Amino acid sequence: MSLNDNPIFLTQKRLVHRGGVLAAILIAALIGVSLLSGLIAYLTEPQNFNFSSPQVAGKIFYGWTIGVEILVLVIGGFSRISNTLANERKAGLWDSNRLTPLQPWQLVTGYWFGSPLREFYMAVVLAGIGFVIVLLGKLPVTLWLGTQLLIFSTALFFGLLAVFAGLVAQRPQSAFVFLLLFFFIQFPSFAMPKFLLTNFLLPVFGIANLFRDDGRSGDYNPVGDWNGLPELFGLPVYPILLSLILQTAIGIFLWRAAIRKTANPFQPLILRWEAVAILGILLVAQHGLIWGLWRGRFPVEHYLHENEELLSIVHCVTLLLGAIILAAVSPQPESVRVKALRLNIKNLGVIYSGSAVSLTVALAVLAAAVLFLQCALSLAYSWEIYLIAVGNLLAFFLIFSLLLEYCRLRFRRRALGFVALWLFVLCVLPFVLAGVFTNAAIGKLSLLSPGVVALADSNDENLDYLLGIVVGHFGIALLLFLGWQRQWKQLLARASAIQN
Repeated sequence: MSLNDNPIFLTQKRLVHRGGVLAAILIAALIGVSLLSGLIAYLTEPQNFNFSSPQVAGKIFYGWTIGVEILVLVIGGFSRISNTLANERKAGLWDSNRLTPLQPWQLVTGYWFGSPLREFYMAVVLAGIGFVIVLLGKLPVTLWLGTQLLIFSTALFFGLLAVFAGLVAQRPQSAFVFLLLFFFIQFPSFAMPKFLLTNFLLPVFGIANLFRDDGRSGDYNPVGDWNGLPELFGLPVYPILLSLILQTAIGIFLWRAAIRKTANPFQPLILRWEAVAILGILLVAQHGLIWGLWRGRFPVEHYLHENEELLSIVHCVTLLLGAIILAAVSPQPESVRVKALRLNIKNLGVIYSGSAVSLTVALAVLAAAVLFLQCALSLAYSWEIYLIAVGNLLAFFLIFSLLLEYCRLRFRRRALGFVALWLFVLCVLPFVLAGVFTNAAIGKLSLLSPGVVALADSNDENLDYLLGIVVGHFGIALLLFLGWQRQWKQLLARASAIQN
């Protein structure tokens, strides 16, 4: 079935056209023509402007054009797709479409390409005007081709993310949290363009690199440098190629999750092997980007002393990614209980294998293996730092997964509120108290602190204190495990009594 024969796509197209596309197209055209007229005015009377050459003027005006195009196509398209899906799920239209003879991939494709058509029309107009700006500014056509390729690949990637978000969000506004979370991580990474992965998933570095001049100006700052090629484990790689590979790899898993959720809403969002694969791809790529700073000799023989905080930042993001993946993989207790009763299983073995708790070890081992690449050649000096960081990863993953499942068992519909409460107590409150009492040692009690601080500060006295904190965190994990075990035993006992 072609796209033009897809009834979901045709329905979304009709709804978009009924809502009106002419005004949106004219707005995009007016913005583009305004920028084009600025370039024409400069070319007509260059003495009235401060541009040094037509190429500089062309880059500035074309940069503004693609900036608007990204806002319209990527952010606007994400919002349109996620809101459409969330609203149709709420109205019951999504379930009605699932009962039709259409295949799950046809449903997903129809929403993926049909909902953001208005934004697509606007982007095409801006892209066309941008092409004229490139020609008038005597810029290489490859600049236009490269930037447009990255913009449209990013729109497809975020469109899939929007489908995923729309299928899991309880309310239409909730889906936008996925985008806000990404941009919350994205903005600080502008200070370290070559070394943080978000600059390639959202291909900021690839687009900026297409605009760069061959020469350098000013002092060379290897961390804040937007020129040159990034490196993966010391090997240079084209940023466009890196962005396309990353977006395709993660996009495949988003596509699989959307198809699975469409085929059966009660199936897990992400399979266990997919969770390990997604985290592995992201961690290998991220550690590969910063590997060249120490070349396996962290922290003894690092080349850039002022960049030690990079590994701490990556460690903190690893904790966040692990929590997101564990939350997506963690099954609802009811589904595990029904499975256990159907198989007449009354022990906790099947419960443990079905929960996300068993996955925490695999994720921690994976993260530990990738982190080992940074200090493999200096392990005689950095083993304690490495041990604290790995212990912090395992303790955090265990506590998060146990806390999530315990609260779901104990509080049910109020579970997320209690999860947020305890995460605040364990992760954020120590920092608040540290500020109140002006005592930095209190802040190190946070679940987030031991690994981050150890990777940023190799003071021997400090490491002993952090190691003790990690041991204390494992004590918290043990208490949560006992509570989690008790809740499951009570639930299975009540269910068995009802069944008998």
